Amino acid sequence: MKEGSVIANLANDLNLDVKTLNERQMRVDIIANKKYLDVNKETGELYIVEKIDREHLCNAKLSCYLKLEVILGNPVRIFNIEVEIVDMNDNAPEFRRDVIHLDISEATPKGERFSLSNAVDPDVGTNSVKTYHLSESQYFNIQVQTGRDGSKFADLILTRTLDREQQAVHNLILTAVDGGTPARSGTASVIVRVLDTNDNAPTFEKNSTSVTILENSPIGSLVIHLKATDLDEGSNSDIIYTYSLYTQEKTQETFNLNPTTGEITVKGMLNYEDFKIYDMEVIATDKGTHSLSGQCTIKIIVEDMNDNHPEISIKSFQSPVNENIELDTVIAVVSVNDKDSGDNGVVDLSVPKNMPFKLRESSDNYYELVVSEPLDREKVPEYDITFTVTDRGSPPLSDNETMTLELLDVNDNVPQFTQSFYTIRVMENNAPGALLSSLTAFDPDLHENQYLVYFIIEKEIANTSMSMLFSINPENGNLYALKTFDYEIEKDFLFHIEARDSGSPPLSSNVTVHIIIVDQNDNAPVIVSPWRAHGSVVEEKIPRSTDKGSLVAKVIALDTDSVHNSRITYQFLQVTDATLFSLDQYNGEIRTMRMFSYRDPRHQRLVVIAKDNGQPALSATVTIKLSTVETAVKAYSDMTEVPLEYDIFSDLNLYLVIGLGSVSFLLLITILVTIVLKCQKPKPSKTAAPCRNSVLSERNSTIADSTLVSNDAYWYSLFLAETRKGKLVVRQPAPKGSRYIVSSIPRGTGLTDTSDSAPSTLQLLDVNDNVPQFTQSFYTIRVMENNAPGALLSSLTAFDPDLHENQYLVYFIIEKEIANTSMSMLFSINPENGNLYALKTFDYEIEKDFLFHIEARDSGSPPLSSNVTVHIIIVDQNDNAPVIVSPWRAHGSVVEEKIPRSTDKGSLVAKVIALDTDSVHNSRITYQFLQVTDATLFSLDQYNGEIRIMRMFSYRDPRHQRLVVIAKDNGQPALSATVTIKLSTVETAVKSYSDMTEVPLEYDIFSDLNLYLVIGLGSVSFLLLITILVTIVLKCQKPKPSKTAAPCRNSVLSERNSTIADSTLVSNDAYWYSLFLAETRKGKLVVRQPAPKGSRYIVSSIPRGTGLTDTSDSAPSTLQLLDVNDNVPQFTQSFYTIRVMENNAPGALLSSLTAFDPDLHENQYLVYFIIEKEIANTSMSMLFSINPENGNLYALKTFDYEIEKDFLFHIEARDSGSPPLSSNVTVHIIIVDQNDNAPVIVSPWRAHGSVVEEKIPRSTDKGSLVAKVIALDTDSVHNSRITYQFLQVTDATLFSLDQYNGEIRTMRMFSYRDPRHQRLVVIAKDNGQPALSATVTIKLSTVETAVKAYSDMTEVPLEYDIFSDLNLYLVIGLGSVSFLLLITILVTIVLKCQKPKPSKTAAPCRNSVLSERNSTIADSTLVSNDAYWYSLFLAETRKGKLVVRQPAPKGSRYIVSSIPRGTGLTDTSDSAPSTLQYPK
Repeated sequence: MKEGSVIANLANDLNLDVKTLNERQMRVDIIANKKYLDVNKETGELYIVEKIDREHLCNAKLSCYLKLEVILGNPVRIFNIEVEIVDMNDNAPEFRRDVIHLDISEATPKGERFSLSNAVDPDVGTNSVKTYHLSESQYFNIQVQTGRDGSKFADLILTRTLDREQQAVHNLILTAVDGGTPARSGTASVIVRVLDTNDNAPTFEKNSTSVTILENSPIGSLVIHLKATDLDEGSNSDIIYTYSLYTQEKTQETFNLNPTTGEITVKGMLNYEDFKIYDMEVIATDKGTHSLSGQCTIKIIVEDMNDNHPEISIKSFQSPVNENIELDTVIAVVSVNDKDSGDNGVVDLSVPKNMPFKLRESSDNYYELVVSEPLDREKVPEYDITFTVTDRGSPPLSDNETMTLELLDVNDNVPQFTQSFYTIRVMENNAPGALLSSLTAFDPDLHENQYLVYFIIEKEIANTSMSMLFSINPENGNLYALKTFDYEIEKDFLFHIEARDSGSPPLSSNVTVHIIIVDQNDNAPVIVSPWRAHGSVVEEKIPRSTDKGSLVAKVIALDTDSVHNSRITYQFLQVTDATLFSLDQYNGEIRTMRMFSYRDPRHQRLVVIAKDNGQPALSATVTIKLSTVETAVKAYSDMTEVPLEYDIFSDLNLYLVIGLGSVSFLLLITILVTIVLKCQKPKPSKTAAPCRNSVLSERNSTIADSTLVSNDAYWYSLFLAETRKGKLVVRQPAPKGSRYIVSSIPRGTGLTDTSDSAPSTLQLLDVNDNVPQFTQSFYTIRVMENNAPGALLSSLTAFDPDLHENQYLVYFIIEKEIANTSMSMLFSINPENGNLYALKTFDYEIEKDFLFHIEARDSGSPPLSSNVTVHIIIVDQNDNAPVIVSPWRAHGSVVEEKIPRSTDKGSLVAKVIALDTDSVHNSRITYQFLQVTDATLFSLDQYNGEIRIMRMFSYRDPRHQRLVVIAKDNGQPALSATVTIKLSTVETAVKSYSDMTEVPLEYDIFSDLNLYLVIGLGSVSFLLLITILVTIVLKCQKPKPSKTAAPCRNSVLSERNSTIADSTLVSNDAYWYSLFLAETRKGKLVVRQPAPKGSRYIVSSIPRGTGLTDTSDSAPSTLQLLDVNDNVPQFTQSFYTIRVMENNAPGALLSSLTAFDPDLHENQYLVYFIIEKEIANTSMSMLFSINPENGNLYALKTFDYEIEKDFLFHIEARDSGSPPLSSNVTVHIIIVDQNDNAPVIVSPWRAHGSVVEEKIPRSTDKGSLVAKVIALDTDSVHNSRITYQFLQVTDATLFSLDQYNGEIRTMRMFSYRDPRHQRLVVIAKDNGQPALSATVTIKLSTVETAVKAYSDMTEVPLEYDIFSDLNLYLVIGLGSVSFLLLITILVTIVLKCQKPKPSKTAAPCRNSVLSERNSTIADSTLVSNDAYWYSLFLAETRKGKLVVRQPAPKGSRYIVSSIPRGTGLTDTSDSAPSTLQYPK
């Protein structure tokens, strides 16, 4: 029933008075259900409030009742009422599934039943499902069944046998009908899929077939493809092919049958002479459960062919051969053969006709290949010679063999340049190290004959060598500029480049190079007249009665560029009245165009720009302020005849110049004094006694017994020695390069005798007399910026012709600091092989090049060294995108500008300026429109970024214009930045950008004179720094070894057949390369061969019978192998980068830096140290601490990102061996910023409170700037981005605040209703998490009187202060340089006057390594002091022992010798005491 239908009258049914229903507040409550029914209190009728759904209330119940309570008051009565809900047929039957799938096998018998899903009808009784109907089908029918609950369901009955091959799928429609009136129905699709059974056998297209195939068909060739078909599906239709039992085994071995595809291919070799016909039977079987099969018979017929190829055999072949080989030389010997007979066995041999070779028959079927024409490797480097043999059969068969003849190169071609004359144009102001051109030559020879080396043929111009101006890469011919050229100084250079190959003998050629310096427009015009004292405004007075055409002023500008670029033109940039003055664009004369009138203002302002003719043009401006006076003023033409009274050298600048000259003079004196003091020769030590065993190189010198003679290396003839009266006499000088040490030994000493009658022998030992030599005198290495830390830069190798330890080289970086950074913190060199590595990633924008020295030092005694200069050039990459600096954008990409609609054509609207920090080439910026609202309205200059109007605005043009400008650099690939400019046109005049840019600066802080003072001060400071560095280097230079110092006699034993006393330890050097053997001879242990490389053995010789390692009385002596500290500690990383959050807790663990040492025991125990380095007078050990045992690194203080952003220092790991070995690693600590600093309001300035008072006129226009809030945040870039918001505002419709730049502007004009005082509270928030903020309160008061415009105020010139900021800095800098100069002089004098402590013993030591304090050494021990330590040690004998009185420096490794009193230095008598040999 519908809503509102009346179902009963309760007043009548309950005998109630209708009139009292309202008074008794009659109401109806439905128990446990929604309020479907309600009562009308006026009539007492019960009506339907909401539609009733019986299926929702009672679901499937046959009876459904709705229980009600009728409640009355005064008196209270409650009536219980039940309303029966009668069902109606409002629901159609529905199947649970719309589609019913059945799978029935085709073998299912008819009459089989299949259950179907029943339909559901939420109605009850006769309205529920009554029957089912099935769509028409000849295979299926249904039978309707009734369940116990009365529900109806249907069974599907198969009425006919199915055949899948005829129909695989049956689609039926099942319909369910209810018993309502009218009846409703629902349908479902029944899809019956017929399942296959194997009821069809495979069949071939033909039952028998024959095929023909050629003999010798290749294996795998297809013979026939059999195809059988099966009507079944699935596995019942999958077919397998097999041979039948009737097929012969030979046939199955010759042919292969693919069981899946049925392809028959050749499996074995077919030979017509063996088998002519092959018969086979193939069976096709399906894979059904009960498989079925079919068969086919095949006959294969083999056809005969000429199948024997001729054969070729290379008996001899000579390769490679020289390209200048003689003609008729035999290159190869070849034989041919063919197994066939008759014409098929006759063969012909040939080689290609276009080759310089020919065949010559030597005997039956043998041929020789000889050279028939001259060979040239440069034309044809090698020949692929193909020998072709062909028989005469039908068809003919052939074979070939290809041999490659290689030609060896002969150096017969000179290098050839690609051009006969090179003209290279170089733009002035080039970067030092810039690549000018690549002068490549080509040599068609090979290997060393092809390898070219390029040189600059020396030529001096004005005492300057070409190699000081240019550098050429000797490997690739790249020519570089070593300095920046200035067209105004040098205009061109002419010199020669030589290319020389490495052949023997070498061939060379040269080419002329003409370098032309091209002028750039790099000098802007300079205004020389009218003269400006300290600002850019010139004030002139002229009488108002000046006639038309009179000369008012003349502007003169000069440009030092070339003729083309220096042409000057003059224009008015701004003029108060364009009809009053004219300017000659060529001579700069300003003249009046008419007489002054009473309407003309008293003050006239002229801004003149002087532009040169360069591209882009440079300019200079001058502002002339003209004042007209009534009284006659002397004309300008007369005034120009009076000389200027102003002295360009003001008092303060004069004093600065005098001070600068004085400091420069003192600096020159300091350098001269330092050079004189350094060049003085030190006085010879009176206590140093020359060694007895002096070096002798004289001819026919007589040498005492047991004396050592060191033969000079510069004598060129062989030496002879003979004994004369028991002495050894040198008869002739030693040969060049021999470097012998000769020992004369009297007969009978037995030192090296093997028998009593053996003569004395000569021992020939090497002397360390050759310094290491680098392969190049200067290394230039180019490194691409953004390199990986640890990258290999180059290998700097040196060579030393000496032997053994005198030949072993160690490489060092000579320390040099740049900006408080040592070279060893930037680069690392492998001390063993000279490989140079980068320790950090370089940035071209920060560091462009480095210049330092590498030292190669040998291991001789004393060591010799040499160094080479290395120039590291950082090559720029395009890794910095342009940055838009104008128009300024606060934190967004949209810039809003306002321009009047009356703006003229060609007016400047905006100027986009972008900067790029990359190199000159990559930083060239071009500008383009990326998007523009109207392309006909605006133009953009692609070089200077100026946006100008192409036509006047019209009423059709929209008010808002959107311009998107992209700035691209010149890199590959190009990087870019964009800026969006939103232009709004206004009806009221807004001051145009062009007018604003014409306001000149009133004071130029960098005037010419101050600029020269800054340059001079910087030059003096640089020279002072060089002086200090030179002084330190000269002071720290190692003293040259004394030429009279004799090599120790008891040196380290490394010779073969050396005799060692019993119980003596021998430490074998780690750089010997052959195995050692040891045997006893007369109770002594003799080393027979040097120890192997890397063995580092300690060998102990023990006399028999001591029992130290013996297991029986008859056991021989043994060798003890002990560990030697020969491995340096190795860190797990070559470079550590550690990020530390600022405001860290003191003592926090930063990282664990662990190293590993493969040695044993104390040699393996590591101790960690921080290598001291001071930053701002603070040592690294005051900032960080490292656990010496485990390498844990801790922070000792709380770091602040705003004070320290990073630290770079070294950690050293040192083992506990003797002597200790160590290695270090670079640690980079990066402080990570936190948002811990709130913004600070810097404008408007607040004295002592937070309220700022401002006054503005009430007549201020809409859009006028009222105030600008500027806040600064000292955090990092991300955290310091400031946004501005109104926290409180008196009238939100009156003021607007730009959230990015903080500008407060009026949104409308003031009205008489607006209050006089306005209060604005602005909050500035940063971008951190959480955000910090600061607020400022601005109190605005409106006044009726006009406020002086900003434009007028800017015309008031600044009063020049004699003590400007720049001059103050110059005075401070001059004082600082003078103070540093004084300190340098004092330090130099003190260092020079220091006297070295005299050595008390003055005797060099020989055979023991000592580094401990107060160690006691047995007599007869030699000590050799290391050449690299500067403090002397003291030693004395105490009770027959030598005591070290002072500790040895870290890493000293001395060799010490003490000699007992009263003994001769080289005594060999029986009374000489024993010696102490080489303890570790």
